[in-house]
Amino acid sequence: MPYTGKKLAIVQTYLLDYIRAHSLTVGAKLPTEKEMMEHTGVSRVTLRRSLANMQDEKLIYSVQGSGYFVGDGCDALRVDTIPLIISYNHENSKILNIVHGAQSYLEKHHCQLDLRISKKNSEIEKQTLEQLYQEGYRCAIVFPVSSEENADFYFEMIQKGMHLVFIDRKPKGLSCCNLVTCDNMTGGYLATKHLIEQGHRNIVAFGLEPLEHISAVSERYAGYRRALKEHGIPEPPKSYYYAQYRKYNEDIEAILNPENRITAVFAINDHAAVDIATHAYEHGLKVPDSLAVIGFDNLDITAVFSPHLSTIDQPFTQLGEVSAKLAYKILTHAVQGFTQRVLPVKLIIRESTQRKFSLFR
Repeated sequence: MPYTGKKLAIVQTYLLDYIRAHSLTVGAKLPTEKEMMEHTGVSRVTLRRSLANMQDEKLIYSVQGSGYFVGDGCDALRVDTIPLIISYNHENSKILNIVHGAQSYLEKHHCQLDLRISKKNSEIEKQTLEQLYQEGYRCAIVFPVSSEENADFYFEMIQKGMHLVFIDRKPKGLSCCNLVTCDNMTGGYLATKHLIEQGHRNIVAFGLEPLEHISAVSERYAGYRRALKEHGIPEPPKSYYYAQYRKYNEDIEAILNPENRITAVFAINDHAAVDIATHAYEHGLKVPDSLAVIGFDNLDITAVFSPHLSTIDQPFTQLGEVSAKLAYKILTHAVQGFTQRVLPVKLIIRESTQRKFSLFR
């Protein structure tokens, strides 16, 4: 059984960083024990325990009288690169901010980012992970296509020793997993609370996919419901509506129908906010005079759309940085078990929710 402890992880992190920084290959000589202790500040006992662990994993090997050398395990496990699988790469999203955040962190640790795109296709995502495993990767960051698809496959990969760090979306059925996400529930709560403070009482939620498809969507919707309950506002008989982007359907028709007296919409994301606001204009309704709209994400389009859209800001770059940091710690054995990080969000108030609405249209 390997030795464990934070001090042991310090040694391994130092040596793997050293191997990357100096582009060492199998058989290259490593620093002496004295140099290692000077750089890490650990005792000789701790040092040798950590070195024993690394030898067991074939990351290094020793030659009596000659010192320590890079083992073939370093080459096989691809310890110099961490893959990031994203579901899409759209110019109107901030997905590249996640990529840049991850890349920035890894570069500081002499580690590369291997970017793969699943094209919103769960089968491509699955094939990509299988390929990475065959190539020797044992840790990857994943921005899943959805929370429903591939959950069983993720579990199988984890059981095989593949460490996965999920961004934004928690796979359904995985009670324990590494996850970095934003505080979606608080974001939904803040958005709805803002609408209530503007005088709205008939507020609905609107998205571009079913509630159960993506965990972040259901969490934001839960925040919406919490705000209504806290303020003593009865939840509408139907409170969540959805439609495909730029597709007019009965849900959009119901939101825009004056007889339903809906005066405000909490859009699950900014694309949904743009979509419902555009439909409103096309049907002669002005935002925010006839319908107040607030989104979620703080995409660039919210600041140029007319009127400028209120939204919830989430730190995409930090999502990438924190995910890469967690993946790197897993790769270097500096963390054990599963870790979940929730990053704070912020309310951004713009023109689309200013109190100008006509209560009964």
